[in-house]
Amino acid sequence: MGFQMICWAASCGMVLSAFEPGVPIALATPEGHFEAARASGSDIICSLPAVLEAWSRNQEAVNWLAGRDGALYSGGPLNPHVGEYLRSQGVDIAVVYGSTEVGALTPIVPEKGNHDWDYFELSSFLHTRMVPSGDNAYEIVVIANEFCHPCVINTQVDGHDAYATSDLLVPHSTTPGLWKVYGRTDEQIIHSTGEKTNPGPLESILNQDPHIASCVMFGRGQFQAGVLVDPVLDHRPLPLDERQLAEFRDKIWPTVTQMNAFAPQHSRLFKEMIMVTDLAKPFTYTAKGTPRRQPVLRDYSQEIERLYEIVHDSTQSDIPAPLTWDLLSTTDFVRRVVGRVLVHAVGDTDDFFQNGCDSLQATWIRNSILRGLRDSAKLETREITRDFVYEHPTVVALSVYVSGLAAGSTNDTDTSEQARVAAMRAMARAYSEAFPRHQPGTGRSHHDTHADKSVFLLTGTTGSFGCHILHRLVSDPHVSRVFALNRPSKDGISLRERQNAALIERGLPTDVLGDKAILLEVDLAAQQFGTSGTLYEEMRNSVTHIVHNAWRVDFNVSLTSFESNIKGLRGLVDFALSSGMHQPPRLTFMSSIGVLRDSSHEEGHIEPEVAAGSGYSESKWVAEEMLYRARKETSLQTLSVRVGQLCGGIDGSWNSNEWFPALVQSAEILRCFPRDDRTVDWIPLDVAATAVAEFCTTTSPVGFLHLVHPRPVPWDSIAAVVAAELRVGLIAFDVWLAKLEQKGNTATTHPGCDEVEMLRTLPALRLLPFFKTIIKPGAIGSQDLAMTNAMGASPSLSDPNVRQVGEDDVRKWIAYWRRVGLLSNSGR
Repeated sequence: MGFQMICWAASCGMVLSAFEPGVPIALATPEGHFEAARASGSDIICSLPAVLEAWSRNQEAVNWLAGRDGALYSGGPLNPHVGEYLRSQGVDIAVVYGSTEVGALTPIVPEKGNHDWDYFELSSFLHTRMVPSGDNAYEIVVIANEFCHPCVINTQVDGHDAYATSDLLVPHSTTPGLWKVYGRTDEQIIHSTGEKTNPGPLESILNQDPHIASCVMFGRGQFQAGVLVDPVLDHRPLPLDERQLAEFRDKIWPTVTQMNAFAPQHSRLFKEMIMVTDLAKPFTYTAKGTPRRQPVLRDYSQEIERLYEIVHDSTQSDIPAPLTWDLLSTTDFVRRVVGRVLVHAVGDTDDFFQNGCDSLQATWIRNSILRGLRDSAKLETREITRDFVYEHPTVVALSVYVSGLAAGSTNDTDTSEQARVAAMRAMARAYSEAFPRHQPGTGRSHHDTHADKSVFLLTGTTGSFGCHILHRLVSDPHVSRVFALNRPSKDGISLRERQNAALIERGLPTDVLGDKAILLEVDLAAQQFGTSGTLYEEMRNSVTHIVHNAWRVDFNVSLTSFESNIKGLRGLVDFALSSGMHQPPRLTFMSSIGVLRDSSHEEGHIEPEVAAGSGYSESKWVAEEMLYRARKETSLQTLSVRVGQLCGGIDGSWNSNEWFPALVQSAEILRCFPRDDRTVDWIPLDVAATAVAEFCTTTSPVGFLHLVHPRPVPWDSIAAVVAAELRVGLIAFDVWLAKLEQKGNTATTHPGCDEVEMLRTLPALRLLPFFKTIIKPGAIGSQDLAMTNAMGASPSLSDPNVRQVGEDDVRKWIAYWRRVGLLSNSGR
């Protein structure tokens, strides 16, 4: 960059100030830099983030900077807290982004007064391509043109020479054309869950701590991240002295807490994941003064591996088990275990799984409790059911169960079909009482479609199916507005940013987020959805159609963990019946073909015995039953669409947490993939979204439709492509299932195997009960379902040329899963 400035001085008349030549060479310390800049009367300061961060602690330097035209930085991320502080003090700061191979890619002196100081615009003469990399991040590729020819060419784009920078940028959530540096593709930490940690900004926050000289985060292939800290000399603990190490962790914990508040949930640090360097293995640094990440991680690979072994073996052994397992002591123990595992605090009666608990965290809770029972109650725990956290998903319920175990009682929940059916009926009855009566208003009727356009209320638009439905509705000229309702993010990310990222990830244009789409964060179970009275009234007096797509997808939890979903649906029913329209808005609910539990049925009402089996299918039946009763008892027109297997967007995007991606990922570990002679009626997301939009404009005489592909394809046509792409063999489905189960048994019966780690690296094990169900005839795909009403309501489904799943689709799925880290790139 310094050489470029010399060129700018010659070509643009820029006056440069620099340190006076001399011997010895003046050291560019933050203090020396400040004194030299002030002595030369510089108007614009060009420096490194570390220098600006040092100046931010000197009020004299901050006051002087506020009187300058601007302070530019490059070479790395600036601590966000420092940046916000300098802006609050009147300092105009901006980032200059570039690389040795290309040069500066941004305007050197951007427009003053940009409050989004860490964002920049790319120079207009550049020709670039943004390649999606997941998590709303893009690798910038610079394509050679007459104004800018990279010094290094390492790829081609549409036949033109280009340089793939390995730099990841993220777009501004509301202002098109603004970008921020996110990190580098070669620095992203891909965890065993497929989630990614971007270490750069997090390390920058930690480096502000006065006890830390520098640090490097790690965690590739592991469930959680850790950090290797190089302490300043005066505060360096002995690496093997546990007392000194604990004291050092306490000293830096306030800064770690700041970092955790900034980091996404999966990137947050626990105290036990903080390591310190050994003087015998000092960090090596780049010319920019940053640690050389890969050499450092190689030097400490054994220590890092040992740390994970200790953490895996500990199962929170620092939480002492009670000496007596009475209910009070047991509740205190369970509360502390749960509080340590879950990121968000829960009350004693709050459902774990409605508050972010996943299957890995449930396993950790279970293992910690079993460890306590073994150590204190001297209980043989190998015979205890592996699902008791799911069956007792609150502190109170779990404490009662565990206290009973310690006293010698199994205290098992009645999980018989009869008990399940009774619970389903009870919940449906509870949420179907006292429907309000619709009072026709003076508003227009939604049947009068020629006079007025439709207004939709759509829930769950940040998921795959919701994105496609949103895109389809906003693109419809007969739709004037779409209220897109979603839950607030627990990580504080704005809905617009989440929606924008979701559309981009699925290859859909973001221009749908114009005036036609109104994005709202709501709680469907709250009064007026938790919105303002004015906004609620606007929806109440304008919405003509409701499409309820938001629903939790978890095949492990029980019916009780879905109660908040049921409560939210009842909120939508009450909203519809309170409408100021002449007719209440038609309510279309995205149910699941899973309620049929692998049996063939007409498009009509079913009894609970059909759906009983998993909490997910049972919750969908309760929802269907509520709408069925509302349809019979009120003027509300309802439609339950039993959606089959959705299989990927136009660019191959398919949520890596679903069962089929987990099945594909297992092939890399088991080195085989199941074949089967059945067919699958999977339907692409864009085809399904079009069908749903068509369903909304028709009236079903029965209130139930089946949404599957009318032209199934052989399972083996998909399996053959998967096997070829991953270079694995094909075996019978039952043989594959036995291999998966054997892998799981190895983890639970061999002392050297870590069950939690096995679940992380082989997600298919979490769905083992589900895979056991789909081995039955008809369960894996096509169930010969009636589609008469669906075909009659959807011209696209009745089209004999409707697009089927083919080989290109499967290859796109696999490419997407490689891109997001579910699959390795070694299969090709």
